Amino acid sequence: MNKQEYLTALEKALRVAGVRDYADIVDEYEEHFEMKTSDGFSEEEIAAKLASPTEIAGQFGEIEKSGDSRLSGIFGKVFTRIFKIVGVVSVDVAVVGPVFLMLYGWIVTFYGMLFTFSLTGVFMAAGLGQLTQNHPYINTPPMPYVCSLFVGISLIALAGLSFVGADYCRMYVNQMFRKFIRWHKNVIGKKGAVSPPLPLRLVIGAKKRRVLRTMALVSLVVFVVGLVIGLALMMILSGSFEPWHVWGWFM
Repeated sequence: MNKQEYLTALEKALRVAGVRDYADIVDEYEEHFEMKTSDGFSEEEIAAKLASPTEIAGQFGEIEKSGDSRLSGIFGKVFTRIFKIVGVVSVDVAVVGPVFLMLYGWIVTFYGMLFTFSLTGVFMAAGLGQLTQNHPYINTPPMPYVCSLFVGISLIALAGLSFVGADYCRMYVNQMFRKFIRWHKNVIGKKGAVSPPLPLRLVIGAKKRRVLRTMALVSLVVFVVGLVIGLALMMILSGSFEPWHVWGWFM
């Protein structure tokens, strides 16, 4: 049974069992297929390791029937559910929320570095450094244009490296957040209605992984070559191993 056959059978079984939120359940299992496929498993292998659609539908169907028909012990169930919600929300506010705010703040800072490197690199590669010599807030060190060109190229390449790093961090933190939301649903949701787990490790498609790795490698090579050539030209044109002193960068 492949992915489409499994999901179709699961949706049909859930509908027959009278499960109201069948669409959300099917989406979760579809996501499970995508993640396992990116790890190299075939659709048939993934379907074979999962419970049959009939068994899953029976599980969720029994939960809904028991929740709709049983009135005995309702106060105990409500109390337990409230207790779980209060506990989870307390953990969110005290620990998890600040941690995710810090992580996403770090990612924003990473993208800010990317923007700064890109803008400065383009500015220097275009030879516009002379326009900022007397600017109170924006100032690039004076140097011949050929040096500025290679330094600018190296900064643009550094921006490419920053993008790869920022994108990996963003995807990993998003994966952590999705796993945490899934844990929320499993803890606070209906008893026994456990959705398939999400892996903590980064799940990324093979094509995108190749693109990011190629971009990182090319950016690293261009950054190193551009920086080395730029520094060599500075030393040659200034006649000193410390061109920043000759051109008065720190005066």
